[in-house]
Amino acid sequence: MALPAGATTGPAVPIRTRAQPADGLVAAVSRSHLDPASEAFLAERCAAGRIACGSAVKFALLAEGTADVYPRLAPTREWDVAAGHAVLAAAGGAVVRPDGGPLGYGDGGNGFLVPGFVAWADPASAG
Repeated sequence: MALPAGATTGPAVPIRTRAQPADGLVAAVSRSHLDPASEAFLAERCAAGRIACGSAVKFALLAEGTADVYPRLAPTREWDVAAGHAVLAAAGGAVVRPDGGPLGYGDGGNGFLVPGFVAWADPASAG
């Protein structure tokens, strides 16, 4: 349903990530692209649960405090990550390279590929 210019559906509701829960991480995972490296990452961290969904939704689940980690340890394109990264960062989360370093953008020399990343609701978990 399209809304006319200036219309709203109600008051804005702020979103915020959550601290890492003591009872284990809830992972947002791909419905169709769960690669072996990401599977091993999750097995090593004893994820308490998994929510399978599309890419943009995974970032939103972290940003709203429903999930804790989203590993994507296979290559993907920058445009599949950048907007979700911005939303998650605004909500208090972090997106880093698999080695924990900062994730950069704008590398046309490699076809704008991101070699992999881990999105965290709690930035303290990224270190």
